Amino acid sequence: MNEQTNIGDYEHLPRGCRLINLAEHKDKRGSLSIAEAKGEVPFAIERVFWIYDVPEGEDRGAHSHRECAEVVVPVCGAFDMMVDDGVTKATVHMDSPSKGILIPAGVWCRLSNFTRDARCVVMASHPYNAAGYIHDYAAYKGEVIEAVPYNPSLAEVWNAFVAESKNGTFLFHRDYMDYHADRFVDCSLLFYKKDALVAVLPANYKQEELTVYSHGGLTYGGLVLSEKISVADTMQVMACAMEWMKLRLGAERWIYKPVPHIYHRVPAEEDLYALFRQEAVLDARGVSSAIVAGGGVAMQELRKRGAKKAANNKVEYVESTDLKAFWKVLDEVLADRHSCRPVHTIEEMERLKASFPHNIRLFVAQVDGDVVAGTLVYETPMVAHAQYIAASDYGRSIGALDGLFCHLITEVFVEKDYFDFGISTEQGGRYLNEGLTFQKEGFGGRAIVYDTYAIRL
Repeated sequence: MNEQTNIGDYEHLPRGCRLINLAEHKDKRGSLSIAEAKGEVPFAIERVFWIYDVPEGEDRGAHSHRECAEVVVPVCGAFDMMVDDGVTKATVHMDSPSKGILIPAGVWCRLSNFTRDARCVVMASHPYNAAGYIHDYAAYKGEVIEAVPYNPSLAEVWNAFVAESKNGTFLFHRDYMDYHADRFVDCSLLFYKKDALVAVLPANYKQEELTVYSHGGLTYGGLVLSEKISVADTMQVMACAMEWMKLRLGAERWIYKPVPHIYHRVPAEEDLYALFRQEAVLDARGVSSAIVAGGGVAMQELRKRGAKKAANNKVEYVESTDLKAFWKVLDEVLADRHSCRPVHTIEEMERLKASFPHNIRLFVAQVDGDVVAGTLVYETPMVAHAQYIAASDYGRSIGALDGLFCHLITEVFVEKDYFDFGISTEQGGRYLNEGLTFQKEGFGGRAIVYDTYAIRL
């Protein structure tokens, strides 16, 4: 364990701990220091208590809190404050009534070496709860969350965890994430409790922005969680990640894109609560359209007529391996209608499809063997997601996409929990493509959101 003593700043204190400089006013009448809730004290104060008349040689504390955070201020005299997160330990000499120390939940603390006149005030984030204390250090060590940086030797461990997680998809498999490793500085983390892996975080770092992204190269990211993880442990994981980013990277911001709920095998929104507790701010919201298994909302007649028009023009629907034929249509559509290119090159997508043939599937609409429309589907346990959609001018004129999506929704993916058409928003959700949304809603799709949060570290 790393140990330091007499820390003069908070740069190297254990996870989440920091010294707090309190405003001090002095004049001929004496001195006055101030601590305000959600100001100098970074939480709403629910309880205040004070310690005094500690006999010589006696200690206080020697516990940690599962949920409660505290700010401790020596209003008179002095004492030593030992703080320990299970990995790093530090002892701070507290002797100024204008300086406090923040002890977050999940950090072990012990107060010792009290002077005869020592008095300290403790401001707590929660009311007293005996069940919220851990008094046994061995038990405490068993509950500590430890962050381990990812490296390629951990790929097998990472992939096995993602496959068994409650909200992971093949996008988090290292063979998928690493296809663009040359464009992203990876700073992914694995989180252990009692030597058991409980969460992983796919992430990359932009030094020039002092920002961690989870993940900049994926549709979504955020914490990938084990089925057994609790809300309290997820909060610890997030706090551990934030501290690691600050101390190891010097990061100042974390952009977090949680996995939308439709991809969860079982409920997995513990991270959303942890984000709330860390005062994360909603930074962007993309709106997608998804269809629930079994229909739910009836398909509009306009879409049915389009499918019938395609049938009259003898459009055939097939699963194809000819990515180049579809990519030609996709490139032309994006260039002509949107002045852009696909996010993936054809070479990248061919490599990914070869690596994940059961997850990345191409479906096309053909007339006399020629591709007139198509969609590249990302299939995960709960969702069939249309990653790319395109139709030629002729394909649009004969309703080829209407027919193709009717085929996919009612035949190919009829037993999938959701069919997701992808987002119809731009500029972080501040612009809605109403025409595109109207088309997707015509098939029975209704809104689900892809959120992005910003966290100040």
